[in-house]
Amino acid sequence: MNARAKKILFLLLAASLLFGAGQVQKSLNVDRDRLGLTHAAVLENAPPMLAFTTVALGGFRGLISNFLWMRASDLQQDDKFFEASQLATWITDLEPHFSQVWVFQGWNMSYNISVKF
Repeated sequence: MNARAKKILFLLLAASLLFGAGQVQKSLNVDRDRLGLTHAAVLENAPPMLAFTTVALGGFRGLISNFLWMRASDLQQDDKFFEASQLATWITDLEPHFSQVWVFQGWNMSYNISVKF
């Protein structure tokens, strides 16, 4: 068997394995929804860029929320409280099951921002 035939054979094998993995993933997604194992809710009323980034990056929602968290902190230091409040809402939408997000954002809004405002 020559090298070109091997490459074509491996390419066909890789394509068929990717197709098979896609089919298995569909059934896993259905089972996960049926059993209630999906915790990430779809964002509602988010700006288009944030919604697109969340869908495109999928599991990297934590990185997006960390970036938004740093941005909200910078806005708070620049006395832009309404923008920081909006970012806090988006952060809690991105990480609704992480309790520290709710604790910190609630404390920050009630004590830090209200005193400065």
